[in-house]
Amino acid sequence: KEFADLAFKESDTGTEKVLKASLNPQAQTRIQEFALKQNIQTLHNRINELGVAEPIIQQQGADRVVVQLPGVQDTAKAKEILGRTATLEIRLVDEDKSDLVTLENAAKGQVPFGDEFFLDRDGRPLLVKKNVVLTGDYITDAGPGVDQQNGGSVVNVTLDGRGARIFKQVTRENVKKRMAILLIEKGKAEVITAPVINEEIGGGRVQISGMASPQEATDVSLLLRAGALAAPMEIIEERTVGPSMGEENIKRGVH
Repeated sequence: KEFADLAFKESDTGTEKVLKASLNPQAQTRIQEFALKQNIQTLHNRINELGVAEPIIQQQGADRVVVQLPGVQDTAKAKEILGRTATLEIRLVDEDKSDLVTLENAAKGQVPFGDEFFLDRDGRPLLVKKNVVLTGDYITDAGPGVDQQNGGSVVNVTLDGRGARIFKQVTRENVKKRMAILLIEKGKAEVITAPVINEEIGGGRVQISGMASPQEATDVSLLLRAGALAAPMEIIEERTVGPSMGEENIKRGVH
């Protein structure tokens, strides 16, 4: 009764009874339509961030979107920004299990329950709790910046009211512990940075260091501001139309 979207199928395999649940066709269609609409909205947001004048974004069929970007010079850059599915997660590092033996075993595949094993950008092993403290959904603004202490590239993030309250509470309860900031793209997670929480952080402003370059800080900021795609998208066809074709059409029209 509680799972109206699921179709159940009972079967026996030897002595065991098996209950197989799958999404019914109506639910699948609904989820697909919602994901497509959400992706179109996200593409709108990203194109606005790119500063393209009068873009056209249209749904075509059940699972395709046509995007027209007039005046874009760097098509490779535009494609990369449109196709990425980046989202952010903030989680705590599992300090209790971060001894050398546990980390070595985790690297071999024996990861403690409730944790995930990562290597940070400098190749250091980390055990990060699966429990997500905050996601990119709480971000209201993000922009590139420079770290005043070491001159490195950073992303300055502003959280909404609820996100700021959660972040303040978590940082207050975990002073002197480490917090991992993960960037997740197309199902793959990467720990960008895992700083120590020196003090409670209020006000909803968070600085993410560990960016490889100013360009990466700019790209990550754009993706966080514009939101994540609900489902990954692949570019199946692209065409670049030059101005000479327009000129030809005008001549023909006048003629």
